[in-house]
Amino acid sequence: MGVSTVHKAGRPFTVQATAVNGAATPATTTNYAGTATTTIGDCGPTPACVDVPAGTLTIGANFVAGQLTSNVATYSDAGAIAVTLVDSTFAAVDAADGSTAAEMNITTASPVNVGRFVPDHFAVAYNTPSFATGCSAGTFTYVGQKFSYTTAPVITVTAQNLSNATTTNYTGAVWQITNTSLTSKAYTAASGSVDISGITGTDPVIADSGNGTGTLTFGTGTGIFFTRNTPLAAFNAEVSLAINVIDTDGVAYASNPARFGQASAGNGIAFGSGKEMRFGRLAVRNANGSQLVPLPVRLEAQYAVTAGAGYIFVTNTADSCTSLANTNVQMSAFTSNLTACKTALTTTPVTLSGGRGMLILPAPGNANNGSVLLTANLGAASGTTCTVVNGSTVTATGASSTYLQGNWAGSASYADNPSARATFGSVKGADEVIYMRENF
Repeated sequence: MGVSTVHKAGRPFTVQATAVNGAATPATTTNYAGTATTTIGDCGPTPACVDVPAGTLTIGANFVAGQLTSNVATYSDAGAIAVTLVDSTFAAVDAADGSTAAEMNITTASPVNVGRFVPDHFAVAYNTPSFATGCSAGTFTYVGQKFSYTTAPVITVTAQNLSNATTTNYTGAVWQITNTSLTSKAYTAASGSVDISGITGTDPVIADSGNGTGTLTFGTGTGIFFTRNTPLAAFNAEVSLAINVIDTDGVAYASNPARFGQASAGNGIAFGSGKEMRFGRLAVRNANGSQLVPLPVRLEAQYAVTAGAGYIFVTNTADSCTSLANTNVQMSAFTSNLTACKTALTTTPVTLSGGRGMLILPAPGNANNGSVLLTANLGAASGTTCTVVNGSTVTATGASSTYLQGNWAGSASYADNPSARATFGSVKGADEVIYMRENF
């Protein structure tokens, strides 16, 4: 074989050699029936050539009538090698006449380049990866909320010959696993659809560890998430990651695809503190009160549960994670005597507890009755807000929490930000009460 030929390590190949004499036209020395051994060396500057071959070359035949033919020759490692055949015993009888070892050795005229040998197959081993739960205190993640690895998946790849021994020369220029050769990387789930568009760049990251081993390390980029469209009942995220381990020479893991987890109940990749996925939304409640006292505006995280043939939203009491900065709430559409920044969102952030929280608007004062529309910017930044009473308006920011948007304006895709009106002093009872009675 020449160095352009590819052959799997440990599998049989053919070797032929002829013993010749020193005549002007070399002729076969038909009386030669010696046993040749092999010497392996570096085959030169070709990248596939190995500097210090660690493999074993076995010929598996002897010369008969000056000819050697073996169909069972094997080489145990990877790379290309230079082979010299040597018979150091046939002329040993001449040692008594003072012949040197070099004079008694029968060798090939020059080393013959053999190979390129590649591994027969790959063996793989896995670590135990884990995702971070979106709301770790509540053991759940919202559908549409991005999650990432806390322990990234790592496949350890070992190149092996036919006998399952490591081909330690499979490293450096001989290493042929690339991101192009790896195929069919896929995330699948038992329920729902996983969006992996946040994984950009090189994935997995490939590392040649030397001595025939290497690693494939996977990441989640900016995060992966379950696609969010219309309400669905809570479900467990049973996510599997699979990839075909194969190199540019077609050497492969025999049981491809290599896989982390299975997309079936209880068998997916672990989550740190819970796999449950909840379809959620954030509600903001209307509020009214005196312009002389602070006004609380209630926030409530909700999630979908099955009700008959459809769904209803209930308080997500497990949510003590969701948080809004004061700048995430747009203030607009002021009415009556209430003008911008006569009241403000001075507290930041507001973090829910048991699924509920309060925005507190300071009292605007007796002459400042009216209302303001509060809109939580769960997606992109929009509008302005006030963070200091009697200060200036500032640009409102986005909360990057589109997974809590609802269909408040009739959106079929649950892509509306929640809004509520806070009213100071405009709604009140009669100035004089003659008689009041409550019925229960």
